[in-house]
Amino acid sequence: MKTEAPMLDNSASIRYRGLMTSVLVLFISTLVGCTERSQHNHAVGFQRGDSKHGEYLAKVYGCVECHTVRQVDGIHLDDKLLLAGGKPFPGPNGYLLYSANVTIASQYPEQLLDSDIRGHLASKFEMPTELYNGMAADNMRDLIAYLKTLHPILRPLPNSSIPPGLALPPPTPPIPVPEHEPAVGTVERGAYLARVFTCADCHSPRDPSGAYEPEHLFEGGGMQVPLPDGHLLIAQNLTPDTETGLGAWSDAQIIRAVRNGVTPDGRQLSHMMPYLLVYRDMSDQDAADLVRFLRTLKPVKRSWTSNP
Repeated sequence: MKTEAPMLDNSASIRYRGLMTSVLVLFISTLVGCTERSQHNHAVGFQRGDSKHGEYLAKVYGCVECHTVRQVDGIHLDDKLLLAGGKPFPGPNGYLLYSANVTIASQYPEQLLDSDIRGHLASKFEMPTELYNGMAADNMRDLIAYLKTLHPILRPLPNSSIPPGLALPPPTPPIPVPEHEPAVGTVERGAYLARVFTCADCHSPRDPSGAYEPEHLFEGGGMQVPLPDGHLLIAQNLTPDTETGLGAWSDAQIIRAVRNGVTPDGRQLSHMMPYLLVYRDMSDQDAADLVRFLRTLKPVKRSWTSNP
């Protein structure tokens, strides 16, 4: 079922159209420049990636989950519209955004896709570009190689709406990018995975501006979704605190919760935790490295009692 976007008033609509026109001009200008340099970029910075590995990354990085609408059950993905966009993202400030159609990525140069995923081209509201910004270059090549195998699905998407006076976040500034992710079996690789798997996005509290609170990462509270029964579904504390976090859970129990959504006491987690759509296919090594990192976090006693 489609969700209708609320209408902007005329002044807000004009400002929004003006903004989107500016972004479109920037996008086209960048596209032209990238197209002219595409052969150079392909040879120097974008040797062909591994599309099969990229397909795996598109799942565990959350691309498939955010850029695909659900079936009527609201849980499973509509496989016929895989990565074709249109998933609604309502925000606490009254905005309503819809994810972009990624299937058209095959039509654009690699450098443009790299810059867009890292957030360098335009403002982003929901896409956690600050987490993807430091993605290893070889992983980015693999992800883009997969995206360029997609067949475009051309379909209209609902118009996003932004309330008057809501400040747009700036583009994500470029940062140094490693050629490869950290070595397998290390805490550093687990920390890297916790970012690109977007664990930090849902499980880290935000300040009033919507930015992560660096001193409270992984303490829960980043995602807070109102439920029909009046409860608030809140992403939980992932630190090793034994009472409010994961400290009393075994490695196997954490991995089962991540992959299958089952807690040590047999409770089924909400499907807002995308274990069915994203993490069920996580490799054994990735799961082990992720848990290895979570074990190193400082235990913080922080509970979120609004959950049902």
